[in-house]
Amino acid sequence: MAVLRFFYGTMDCGKSTLALQLRHNYQRAGRGVLLLTCGDRAGDLVSSRVGISAPAIPITVDINLYEEIGFR
Repeated sequence: MAVLRFFYGTMDCGKSTLALQLRHNYQRAGRGVLLLTCGDRAGDLVSSRVGISAPAIPITVDINLYEEIGFR
């Protein structure tokens, strides 16, 4: 079953770092992860100021999330 995790908070509170940690842990457990971003300073990445990053799908007005996750 899919789970949507949404992180919010003030700037510099660790949102991106937490998302990247969860991605790493889920991937090590063999689970699928889809990172989405909107307006990240690194472009099409989720990046953390501690120096880690991962590719992400940018959210735009014309994106079809059903296609991105393979929902039929």
